[in-house]
Amino acid sequence: MTLFFKLLLVAVVVGTIFFLAYIYPNIKTPKWQRKIISAKYLRDRQHFDLADGVLEGAIKEFPTQTRLYHVYHQYYSTPDDMKKIFDIFSSGYEKTGDAGLGVVMAKFLIEEGETDKAAALLESSDARDFMLTNNMPFLSLLYYRMGRYEEAERSFVDFYKKLYPEEKSEKDMFSNLMPEELMLLVQIRSHITNDWRETFRYLPERSVLDEDDWNSLLKKLKDEKSKITVTSGIYGPVENLFAYRTKMLDEQVSLIQTAMKN
Repeated sequence: MTLFFKLLLVAVVVGTIFFLAYIYPNIKTPKWQRKIISAKYLRDRQHFDLADGVLEGAIKEFPTQTRLYHVYHQYYSTPDDMKKIFDIFSSGYEKTGDAGLGVVMAKFLIEEGETDKAAALLESSDARDFMLTNNMPFLSLLYYRMGRYEEAERSFVDFYKKLYPEEKSEKDMFSNLMPEELMLLVQIRSHITNDWRETFRYLPERSVLDEDDWNSLLKKLKDEKSKITVTSGIYGPVENLFAYRTKMLDEQVSLIQTAMKN
C-alpha cells in the first residue's frame, strides 16, 4: 500500500470517529449548538485558535443566540485583542439586550478603566442575578478598580454570603473558594488592614489537589506575567490596558510571596 493511500485511510478513519462520536449523536441538534460541540472538540485537542474561529463564525451566523457568546467568553484564547472581543459582545448586547452579555462587557470596561460605563451595565437586577448565578463578583472588582476599597470588601463578602448562606463563619465560607477567586479579597484587604494575611490563610499554601493551593496559583500568575501581550485596547491606548494587567499580576504575585514568607 502506498504512502498516499495509508494517509487517506488514516484520514477516513479519523473522520469516521469524529462523525460517530460528535456529529451523529447530535445530528438533530440545532446547528448553533453543534458549533459549540465542534469548538469543544477543537479545544480538547489544543486547537484554541480554530475553536475561537468556529464560535466567531457561529456568532455571525446566529447573532441572537446568547449561549454562543457566553461559551466564547468562557474559552476565548486571545485576550490580547480586546477591541475584537469587546466589539463581538457589544454587537450581541445591542441585538439581544441580554444582561449577561452586559456583565461580560462590564468586566472588559473595568479593565479599560471605563468605570462609569461598567457600573451602568451592572446596576440592573438581571445583571446582579447573572453575576450571582455565574460566580462573578464584578461589582467588587469595579469598586477595587475605583480605589473604593471598603465598598469593594463589603460587596465581596455580601456576594459570597448569598452564595453560601449556610456557612456560619467567614473562614468556612471562603474555604469554599479557589485561590484565584479569593485573590481579589486578599488584594482588597491588603489596602485596608495589616491583617490581610488571615484571609490568605483560609486556603492552604500547598495541597495534594492541583490548583487548590496558593503555590499553584503563584506559578500560574508568574507564567501569565511572562507571556502577557496586549495588541489592542477597547478605547484608549493599548499601553493603558497592558499597564493595568501588569500591575494586577505584579500585585498578586507580591502578595502571595509575602504571605508565604510569614
